[in-house]
Amino acid sequence: MEAVPTTSEPVLTQTEIIDCVEDAFLSGAATVTDLLDAALRCQARPAVFAALVQLSERSYVSVMDVLANLPDLPYTAD
Repeated sequence: MEAVPTTSEPVLTQTEIIDCVEDAFLSGAATVTDLLDAALRCQARPAVFAALVQLSERSYVSVMDVLANLPDLPYTAD
């Protein structure tokens, strides 16, 4: 029997969320749809989308507002 190589996805971090959605706030508050659109534009990993769809459907005033409403994520992978 051959061993199947396993590849683990990198841990989702606050830094990755920030990098992917910060553009959604260029013109003010952002909805979940705005955040998902920004994630699409940055070609985010599926883990980013999975985190964003967990958010309540409302307007978020900043990236920090988004992060406060997500499960505890490490700031960086280190």
